[in-house]
Amino acid sequence: MRRLVPAIMLLTCCLSLCGKGRAERAYPRFTFGVEGDYAMTLLGAYHYNYIAEEGDRINLRGVTSSFISNGQILLNAGVNVSPKVNISVECGWCGVYREVRIIPFLLRGTWFSGRDPMRNRWLAYVSVGGGVNDDAEKLDRLSAIAKAGGGYRVSLNRFAKLDFLFSLHGTFAHPRTYRNAQGSVVSGNALRRSDAYVGAVTFGIGLTF
Repeated sequence: MRRLVPAIMLLTCCLSLCGKGRAERAYPRFTFGVEGDYAMTLLGAYHYNYIAEEGDRINLRGVTSSFISNGQILLNAGVNVSPKVNISVECGWCGVYREVRIIPFLLRGTWFSGRDPMRNRWLAYVSVGGGVNDDAEKLDRLSAIAKAGGGYRVSLNRFAKLDFLFSLHGTFAHPRTYRNAQGSVVSGNALRRSDAYVGAVTFGIGLTF
């Protein structure tokens, strides 16, 4: 009996502390969400190298500042490691350049201002990772993606949050290469290099549960 009483007291104390921690935590441990972005490409650098029909090697380099609009949609799953920090993984579909669409796989870290998850607050985030081109001829050519931005989170309730987002988006991609203005696409062994470094500004809305 003498040993049983201290054991019961210790167990009661542990259960009390666990219950208190659960009651005080105003946010779920795991999160899931969806995000839709509008991507406005403003700057790009390209390097194309291919064998022409006549047998000559064509090497083209340049910088373009043409305006290109694209859409992006991402699904995410993460964990709240603290009231101010969330770590998540993202996957989806991204348009990043002319006729370039990427299936990305990203790791994202998000920091929130304030310590109360039930209040509206500012956020900042960084995403890095890679992706594959959805062009069947270039599935083996990986792309690199980096994104840094911020936004404002509206707390709808303990589980649902609405995010308004802004970011700078950089992508190393592999667009289609054309031989001429008529639209003849270079493919197969004739294509030696098709690289593009793309910079874009994105505006988006996300919903997290």
